[in-house]
Amino acid sequence: MTLFAEIPYPRIDPIVVRIGDIAVRWYGVSYIIAFALAFLVLYGLAKRRRWPVAPEKVLDVLFWGILGVFIGGRLGYFFFYGLSIGYEWWQIIEVWKGGMSFHGGLLGVIVAYWIYAKRTGVGRGEMFDGLALATAPGLAAVRFGNFINAELWGRTWDGPWAMRFPLYESPNFRGPELWEKARDSGLPENALYGPLRHPSQLYEMFAEGILLYFVLRWLMLGRGWGGGRIAAAFLVGYGTFRFIIEFFRQPDTGIGLGFLDLSRGQMLCVGMVLAGIVVWLMCKPFTPPAGEPEAPESPSA
Repeated sequence: MTLFAEIPYPRIDPIVVRIGDIAVRWYGVSYIIAFALAFLVLYGLAKRRRWPVAPEKVLDVLFWGILGVFIGGRLGYFFFYGLSIGYEWWQIIEVWKGGMSFHGGLLGVIVAYWIYAKRTGVGRGEMFDGLALATAPGLAAVRFGNFINAELWGRTWDGPWAMRFPLYESPNFRGPELWEKARDSGLPENALYGPLRHPSQLYEMFAEGILLYFVLRWLMLGRGWGGGRIAAAFLVGYGTFRFIIEFFRQPDTGIGLGFLDLSRGQMLCVGMVLAGIVVWLMCKPFTPPAGEPEAPESPSA
């Protein structure tokens, strides 16, 4: 029994607009918003000379990251999760059915920009510092897309801000359209909604996106960190936040918990934190570019 009234799940239609058989979903729009935010952050850094790309070329260079996110994200989902739940090899191309991994997308971006930096000769540390800062607000947008999709929900809990999520993935009715039909057929509410749960998507949106962004921005523009240290801080910060929040997030269906009762996401985050520590130890002393104030009063990036 809860001490306070539960927070009603604000059911937003996951489909923004439907044109014939084509449906534009909020989850897809969240990726567009994420890349738009990344562009604004990187453009601001380029104008400050804190990203080794000319401002007018930011959009062209960002295209490498878009490729890295989608190719790496899909491959990561398939190898980190899909194979464990019985995916066949040919299903790796079924991108229209969803399935993206943040850790896979991160690896995709790292590979893409490592190649770019090698081809162009720009500093890898400064390149990845800017990308780390630009990634955080996009994470917030995508996590909110997860919330609208009623997916990646939290573990059961009867606390004061618990929510009941619609069972879009119920065996009886899959997808928002069938959910609407089930509701209109007069099924009882407990057949349409699950038990009270943590809104873990919102936890991730705040910690991995909003909070991490402002911390990294302060370290970069307020404290003058650079030369790869922002990238290292991102790896450690995201890995730590995600590791903690996974204790409140429902383990992936078909995978569950593994070694030491850790989820697959937590095990990947342990590797992420260790990688961040290694990157930090490899960083060389960094001095902000001449004319760049080490502690600007109101950074615009």
